[in-house]
Parts: sequence; C-alpha cells; structure tokens
Amino acid sequence: SWRGSWHKISTVIKIVGEMNFTTRLVLLAVFACSTTASSSTYSKASFVPPAAPSITKAGWPSAANHPSRVQQQIATGYGTELFGKKKNVGGSSGTVKTAGVPPVTKNGKIQIKMLTSVPNIGQAGDIIFVSSAVFQNQLQRQKKARLISAEEVANLEAEKQKEEAEATQKAVDTKKMMEEVMFESLGEECSTDQDICGVALTMKRKAGPEGNLFGGINPKMIMEELANTFPDGSWEGKQVKLTGLKDSDGKDVKKKDIKHTGEYTCVVKLGNDVDVTFILSVVAEE
Repeated sequence: SWRGSWHKISTVIKIVGEMNFTTRLVLLAVFACSTTASSSTYSKASFVPPAAPSITKAGWPSAANHPSRVQQQIATGYGTELFGKKKNVGGSSGTVKTAGVPPVTKNGKIQIKMLTSVPNIGQAGDIIFVSSAVFQNQLQRQKKARLISAEEVANLEAEKQKEEAEATQKAVDTKKMMEEVMFESLGEECSTDQDICGVALTMKRKAGPEGNLFGGINPKMIMEELANTFPDGSWEGKQVKLTGLKDSDGKDVKKKDIKHTGEYTCVVKLGNDVDVTFILSVVAEE
C-alpha cells in the first residue's frame, strides 16, 4: 500500500540523513553507475569473412635458378664454362673454353679445381669433390673455383707425372755430381759397397786452438753451402732437405749445431727415393 511505500522511503531518507557527506557521495556515484550500465545497449557484431588468398605467379625467385634446372645444368654442364689449357701453337699460350663438357661426379658431388685457397675447403690448385650447393652458392659466385672435366684431369695428371719424372732425373744427376767429387777427394774409386767414399763438402770456420768453433753450423747453413758448391744441382723444392747428420763417433747431431772441427756424415734427400750420403769436413780457417 501507499503507507508501506511511504514508510520505506521515510526510512531511507532517515538513513541517508544520518550519513556523513563522504558516504553520501559514494552512494550517489554507485547509483549513477548502475543507472548508466542498465541503460546502455550493445549492438551485435556482424561476421566478416576473411579475404580469399590471392594467387600470384611469382613462384621461385628466378626460373633460371629453380632447383630442377640447376641440377640439370650441373649434370649436363650447360650454363657453366669449363676452362682447359690451350696447347702451345707457335709459342702462344692461353686458355680455351670447353663449355658443354659434363663435370665429373662422385657420390652426389661434383669435381672442381680451386682457383684460390678457401679455409676448410681446399688450397689453390687442388682438385676436389664438393656438393653442388657449395659450388653454386659460394665458390662459383666468388670465382674461387671452377668445374673441371675428366679429360682435363687426365691431362693435369700426365703433366704432374712428367714433372715428377724430370725432378727425379735432376736429383739423380745431382747425386752423381756429388759422387764424382767424392771420388776425386778420395783419389780412387770406391772398392766397397759403402755410399761414403770421400769428402764432398768442406766448410771453413773460425776456431780455437782445440778446434772449438766461434759460432755453430746448422742444417740450413749446410744446405746453403751445398747450393753454392754445386750450383748446377737440384736444391729447390720442399722435398730437398738434410735428413741425417752424425759426427765421427756416430752420434746424431742433427738437432744441434756443429760446434767442433772434424768430419761429419750427412744424408740429404734430393727427391722421391733419391738420397745422397756424403762427408762434410769442417776445418779451421788459417
């Protein structure tokens, strides 16, 4: 009834009247927020279908570099120039292009020749097998290697064998040259099967009364003296080196400098399977 409603309203007014100012403000704010929330309306969102993907014809970045085309080029040699040595005609030399020659393949790799040294791959001049990806993406683009045909490999091997044969012959000639000097120093030919028949090299150094040298003689000095004494000999190449040095008592002194006058047995490697053993005489300067 209206009396009950009026009683409730009177009770609320009485309660509000007993509240302080701050509490009234808070109550008013809560009432305002609830009224705004109840009066607000929301619109239903409409569904927007996603756009269909557009199909382009870009595909692989370049048709010329498509994997299938690259493999075909590697297999046939098409698109990659091979270079071989031109035969000397009338004193001229150079290179000729041998395009179209298929490269040598092995276990899925291709054979190439290194033009410059590349760490973890090979040194300049090496003929090695690498994957097509390494060759295409790294070596060929930077011009650090090129494909090489089986015919060119065979020609290089023939040239290498020829050079090795010539080096061996020079080593044999050098050994004979030194043996002749040993025979002359001995005054007669060897009557035994020993390699040492006489002195082949003499080195003069300043020494004390008891033969102690003022400064030692190391293997490098011996090789330099050999080159000066036998200028027509073959002393170039990494394979030419002093491999043995013993004193008159048979004691190995290769790792030490010669500090005293006397005769020393030397062994020098001149080439593949070519060694010469001779006597080095160290004397005091007068």
